[in-house]
Formats: sequence, structure tokens, C-alpha cells
Amino acid sequence: MCGIAGILRHDERPPDRGLLEQMLQRIRHRGPDGQGITDHGRCSLVHARLSVIDLLSGQQPMHVTRTDNHGPLHLIFNGEIYNHHNLRRKLTRRGHAFASDHSDTEVLLYGYRQWGQDLPKHLHGMFVFAIWDEDEQSLFLARDRTGKKPLYIQRTENDFRFASLIPALLCGQNTPRINRTALLTFLRYGYTFGDGLLQGIEEVPPAHTLHISRHGERRTERYWRPPPISKSITRLGAVDALREVLTESVDERLESDVPLGCFLSGGIDSSVVAALAQQQLKQRDAPSLRTFSIRIPGAAYDESAKARAVAQHIGAVHTVLDVQPQDIAENLRHIMRLTGDPTADSSILPTYWLCHAARQHVTVALSGDGGDELFGGYDRYRAMRLLRRHGWWLKAIPYGWIPGSSPRALTTKARRLLEAASKGRKPAAHYHDMIHLFRDQQIRSLIPGLIETEPIDAPQVPDWPGTHDRVHAAMRWDLEHYLPHVLLRKVDRASMAVALEVRCPILDTQVCDLAGHLPDPVLMPHGRPKGLLRQLAAQLIPRHISRLPKRGFAIPLGDWFRTRLTEQLHDAILTGNLDTLGLQRRPIAKWFDQHQSGRFDHTHRLFALWQLALWNQGNPQ
Repeated sequence: MCGIAGILRHDERPPDRGLLEQMLQRIRHRGPDGQGITDHGRCSLVHARLSVIDLLSGQQPMHVTRTDNHGPLHLIFNGEIYNHHNLRRKLTRRGHAFASDHSDTEVLLYGYRQWGQDLPKHLHGMFVFAIWDEDEQSLFLARDRTGKKPLYIQRTENDFRFASLIPALLCGQNTPRINRTALLTFLRYGYTFGDGLLQGIEEVPPAHTLHISRHGERRTERYWRPPPISKSITRLGAVDALREVLTESVDERLESDVPLGCFLSGGIDSSVVAALAQQQLKQRDAPSLRTFSIRIPGAAYDESAKARAVAQHIGAVHTVLDVQPQDIAENLRHIMRLTGDPTADSSILPTYWLCHAARQHVTVALSGDGGDELFGGYDRYRAMRLLRRHGWWLKAIPYGWIPGSSPRALTTKARRLLEAASKGRKPAAHYHDMIHLFRDQQIRSLIPGLIETEPIDAPQVPDWPGTHDRVHAAMRWDLEHYLPHVLLRKVDRASMAVALEVRCPILDTQVCDLAGHLPDPVLMPHGRPKGLLRQLAAQLIPRHISRLPKRGFAIPLGDWFRTRLTEQLHDAILTGNLDTLGLQRRPIAKWFDQHQSGRFDHTHRLFALWQLALWNQGNPQ
């Protein structure tokens, strides 16, 4: 894995070399094995490499020279192209001569020569890349289909910038003002969508390309969408089809010139990935798969025994990594310094600890990320189904008396279900009540005037899919927003903080296309979360484990807020740090006191405010 950055001047002057060196420093942790800066007139490219494939010939920035028919191209790339061997064969048959043995980076260069801006349509993998066409004086950027790798952009007075991380964009300039719309989005959902918290910072959306012409004209195009539902696929046929495409996906992701392992929590997703990976390695007569799980003192649920049982069943070599969280506050500050954007998902901490511990053993790890979004693993999908069928009478039940404590508590889920039912027949409003972090009333008390123009009974869920099937719409919305902006952002930040490459076989293009075709009754037969994936799991792992309910990657953060982290949390959110953002202390103090007394569980809201405070320290307003 790697980090990339670059500058394209609006005039003919070359970018400032000192500025490029600063950008390199901001992304160096993502690629400790090699760094490079190349200048091409008014465009300069910056790269930090984590060597995984073709260790000797894959250095970047990479170039192809002028030929009779083509001008020079210069490329930087973050990610892996899993079908690069197949593409190399196709390109060789069309006359392209490769200098390397098996570099996927070089495949991108010759693929661009062959297919131009249609290149991303041919790629299976996780990627962002930038190609500077020297003759055309044009810049081409592309991001993978589900947003596994980040790509931020900014247009300043003198140049256009792009980078894997926001801190690299901000080199050499004053901190921009806060984006109030993005702040509202963060408070509502715990993350931002395409825009960053700072004005002028954007993210190239997943499955999109961006082309900047010689004259500065910007053209953004989408090259992939989830396919429409097909009613013709049977449940039995779907299990066989899923096993076929997922086996191929796992097999492609086993290629590595450095040590490789697999995260194994004992849950359905990672267990299926690990089982298929071990089968493929056994067929190759390769050493058994190495699997890793962590054990955290005080955690509400310890999955290490279940993970060990799965590993023993499939024949993997399992390691339980005991994590002793020491300076949790410093861990959060460290991640924020590196990444520059907050997240309200507290599972970034155990994800970071897992990646840090696994990195002592391997450089590449497979994971089970994406199973919930593609195959219906969240309780909120069942709630949307209940609203579809029974919303007409659920809306008559009062909900104000039901306490809303932890988001995972049954009382909170019941309250959110009934609150959603009270919104009538607006699926987008229903889903807002399934996923919100702060309710609009709470945001009004937190920042008076921020959403005064919006009625309380019309929450905004942007880009809601136009379909009558609200369960399918919710899953599509999560695929477009929650998956790239929460889950994959978290995995990228936590893993790249320790230079570990994480690969997600479930999010392969063919798997996504298959899951997108399947109707709700096939994905979740009888309303059972991940029912189809569980049927496949039953063929691969102990049957009783395939039937167990989903458990999140939880840590006892709420308890820590009442004990070891009380002082740090108080100092972060109640001593003026958030004042400059316009947040009022009175509601924050109320939630803090309610949590300390044990009357309410405000863990997720307090963590979000802590993240916002840490972010504000590095981006003072």
C-alpha cells in the first residue's frame, strides 16, 4: 500500500519543491519502503511506497517513454490490481512491451495507453491513481468502485492539489474555514460525505474518475454502479454462485511478495474469507494460512475462543494477540495527526490495535469487511422491513417513554423503530432515525442556528435511492455512503498508520455485482441477517458458529469514560476546545454528567465530540 500526492499549477511555473517535500512527509507513514518526487513542468507527483508486489521493479513514480504513437506518461498509484496478470496478457497480445516481470503498476500505464479513460472499467482491485499525460498536458485521477482507498482534492488560488490524506493538501497554507454543512452532517451521522470539514476540501467519490484538461476544464465521470435486482436467481443457485465468485476473489488476493495473513474474529464474514483462503493455499501446497484475532481486557465479549475454533476447523495457524491499551488518548491523537479527519466510530481503536499487533507478523492481511453492507447484516435492515410491513400500526405507539441509551441496546432500537414509524411513509426519514448520531433537536441545542431553516420532521438523507423496496434502498445507501465514509475510511486509516495492507475479498467487483442482483428474500431469507452468507458459511466452518448472531467490534469505552478516561474526556470537550466551532457547553455538560451517573449511555456521542475536539486542535478555527 502507498500514499500519493501531487500538484498541478494553473500557470506554467513548476510547483515549489519545498512544498512537495512537506506533502511527502505527511504521507510517508503510508509507504516506508521508498519515496519519490518527480517534476514534469507544471505538474509534480509525490509517492510513498509500501512494497508488496514486484519489490524490485515497482518503484514509483513510474513512467513510460515516448513511442511513435504515444507520448510520455507518468503515474503514481496506491493500491493493488488483482487481475493484473490477465490484463498484462491482453495488453501483450495488443503489442505492448512490458519492462517488469509482474508489476501491477506498469499494467496501469499500458492499460491507459490502450483504453484511455475507460481503464478503471477493466480493473479489479483497490486503487487510487494519478496519470500525467505529458503531451496532452492533462491529469487523470481514478478511485476504486467502493472507495477502499482515499483521494482528496483541493483547488487553491495557484494550483490544483490531490492527496491520500487531507494534511498533505494543507501544506504551505493557512487552515481553511470550517464547512458548516459538513459539520452538520458529522453531527447527524458521525461522519462526512464527499466534502471535508474544511471549506474547499473534496473527496473524489468511489467509482469515479476526474480529468483535468490542458485548459483546466474538470470533468468527473462515474464508471460503475451497483446492478439492478434480478428476480430470476434462486436461493440455491445464489449460494453456488457466491461461492464461485468469492473463491476467485480470495484466490486473487493471496498474491504477495511479503508475508500475508488474515484477520479472524470468529464472525461469519472473516471466517468465510479465512476458510476459502486456506482451501486455496492447500490446493497450491503452500504453507497454512496465518490468522489473527485480538483479546482486550474488559471487553464485553471475547471472540478469541470462537476464532480459535474456526482456525482449528479450517487448518489455519492462529495467533491470539493480547492487547493492553495503555495511553488510549495518545492513540487517538496519533491517528488524528496522521489522518486529519474525525470519525465517530470508536471501533477505530480496536482496529488500530489489531493492525498494530498483526504488523509485527505480516505486511498484508485479508479481512471480512463489506459483508454486512452487501448481504444485509445490520438490524436496521430488519427494522426497515418491519416498517414496510407494519408501519401503519407501529406509528400509533408512543415512544417518548422508552429510554434511548446505548445505540446497541434493545430499548434504543425499539425507540428508533417507533420514532421512525411516526414519520409516516417516508423511507428516507425512516432510515435517518435508524442511523442518526445526534437528533436534530440535540443539534439545535448544541449549535443554535445551524439547522434553523430545516424542519425537525424532515431530516435529510441525501441521495436516497429511488426504489419502492426500502430494505434494498437502505443497503444501497450504505454501500454508497456508510461503507466508504465510515468502515473503509476507518480500515484505511488504522492500517496505514502502521503500514499494513488490508485486502477485502468480499468487496470484489464480481461479488458486489452478484450481491447487487439479488433480491431481499434471497439475501436475507425469512428476514434473517446475512442468511445467504450464512448458508455458504455452513459449508465451510462449524455449523453452530455459522448460526451465531452478529457482534460488533466493541470495546468497553463507555466504562472507560466513567473511569480511566474521565479526566481526558472532560478536558477535551468541556474546557473550551469546542467553543470556537460554536458548540455550547451546557448540553455537552448535561450528556457528560448523565453518562457519568450511569443514567444514560452517551458513549457514541461523547466519542464523536472528543474526535471533533481533537480535530479542532489540529485545525484551529
